[in-house]
Amino acid sequence: MKQRFITGAILLALLIPIFTLSIFFEVFEVFMVVFVVIASFEMIRMYEKEKPFHPIAKYGIVVLTLATFVSMSSVFQNTDNPLVKGDVLTIMIPIITLILFSFMALIKNFNGVDVGKALTIVNYVGLGSAAIVILRMIGVRFIVYLFLITILTDTFAYLIGSKFGNHKLAPHISPKKSWEGAIWGTIIATVFASLFAIFYGYVFVPGTMLGDLFNATGERTLLENFSSLADGIPLWVQSLVLVPITFAASLLAQIGDLVASRLKRTYNIKDFGNILPGHGGLLDRFDSVLFVAMFLVAVFLIIQQLYPLYGV
Repeated sequence: MKQRFITGAILLALLIPIFTLSIFFEVFEVFMVVFVVIASFEMIRMYEKEKPFHPIAKYGIVVLTLATFVSMSSVFQNTDNPLVKGDVLTIMIPIITLILFSFMALIKNFNGVDVGKALTIVNYVGLGSAAIVILRMIGVRFIVYLFLITILTDTFAYLIGSKFGNHKLAPHISPKKSWEGAIWGTIIATVFASLFAIFYGYVFVPGTMLGDLFNATGERTLLENFSSLADGIPLWVQSLVLVPITFAASLLAQIGDLVASRLKRTYNIKDFGNILPGHGGLLDRFDSVLFVAMFLVAVFLIIQQLYPLYGV
């Protein structure tokens, strides 16, 4: 437990400025590229518990996952709206699919099951990581919102579940998770992350130290200067949009955690990796984050398409 706490504290001290401060944005992009590579290898390592991949297939999967990540996220590119990536994705997705299916003809012992495993890595790691970058590019408040949901959900589900959990949530996947922890984790995450989304600019006020760091452009809510839903719309009306989104995201954070647990149980591993002492691999710390990030990007894309900023 002590080692886990120390590693977690160091990780937070490094990642908070990298993920939130503009001066470290290029470092953030590099970190996400490294994350994609490491997370891809962690999933490959898991699958190789059943059957090793040919080196060409192994490194090919990593490259295709990176290609998916780069094509969707616009990482290292200047773009006004990273949510609009339809043209690039329309090209990349069929190409990546064709290459993976071609591996069945070109690589011995690479079969249809392996294609499914490869597509899981490409979509789970590639698209999930790209979604994290997109949220950061459209605003610091979006990436903070993402991590508030996932961290609060996970932390309070664990704390309350370990003390008061009497009803197992999914014993065939993760015996320690309880309904009590899941319910209270979602309630607490929904309340506090929604308050952050609704009163963002009232906490991070421009002209103050925190405001200048995290809200230099002066948005008052999560959706201001992003969608016409926030233009002259009362906070209580915005809350009718933001609270359900937060609630759904918290539920998906727990589903994402269960999905990762199911994968690890299927292949009889405790953690995806061992790069973080006491925590496992990078993927172990970001499993629910990837899940929620994809959901939030999809939701915010819909909002932006239905309610664009006036004059945009």
